[in-house]
Amino acid sequence: MSTETEEMSLDEKREHLGEIRLRRKELIDKLRSCNSKRDELRSSRDKNNQLSRENFEGARDSKEKRDQINEEVQVRKQMRDILREDADKIGKRIIELGSQLKNISVPKNRKVGDRIRRLERQLETTPFLTKEMEKQTLQQLEELSSEFEKLEQFKDLRSEFRDIQNKLRHMQTEIKTYHTSVTTLAQESQIHQEKMIAATKEAKKIKEEADASHAEVIALSSTISSIRKELDGLTQKVKKVSSEVGEQQQAYRKARKMEAKKVREQRLDGKAEEILVRYKDGEKLTLDEFKILMERGLI
Repeated sequence: MSTETEEMSLDEKREHLGEIRLRRKELIDKLRSCNSKRDELRSSRDKNNQLSRENFEGARDSKEKRDQINEEVQVRKQMRDILREDADKIGKRIIELGSQLKNISVPKNRKVGDRIRRLERQLETTPFLTKEMEKQTLQQLEELSSEFEKLEQFKDLRSEFRDIQNKLRHMQTEIKTYHTSVTTLAQESQIHQEKMIAATKEAKKIKEEADASHAEVIALSSTISSIRKELDGLTQKVKKVSSEVGEQQQAYRKARKMEAKKVREQRLDGKAEEILVRYKDGEKLTLDEFKILMERGLI
């Protein structure tokens, strides 16, 4: 017997056995509850870890898309800025050409060439010209040639002016297109930036929840280990006390049987003495009474 129970009576041991059985049942219920809770926490932890990984992957995808767009934005900004520089140069050239065009005195009669050719034919085809007429004709040709040069210069400048104007308009359209695309792409980049930030924030939040669940799993595992240890001890104690109670009950039943047998034997001895007196007095005995006397060795 254990030191704890060796001084106990049978009833006390029975009561003690009931108490430790009740405690064992409480521990079993607690162990089941802890195991169930731990399974739930593990499931929640694994689910949150998966969600966290998915959010981190989503954040990485958004970052990659943002970076790709930002690279394209930089390229288009450079193209836009180069076009702007070229457009500024062309704009300055247009101003210069405009100033030159204003400074040229363009003949009002735009048919200067026809007049020059007519005077040249006149010199070639008129057989007799006076010196004065020839001088006047040559002077007119010289004046008209000067006007013609101004007119040609004006035409060249005006042609260049119009060409540059058209080129500038085309460049401005390209600049606007680049600028619009840069603005659109920047907005798209901002969307991916916000998605990346939101996904990262959500991933961290979920990861914290997963870590908290994991910490609870560790704590519960420690609790479960302690419960199992106590439960193993109680199980051994239940077996031991139950065995002691069984042995003591068996000994008690044996003692009671022996006591009952002793009482019965004493009763039979008394009865046998009564029968023996009657037998000696010559009374007639029954078969059972003879058996009692014979079993006792009285006859």
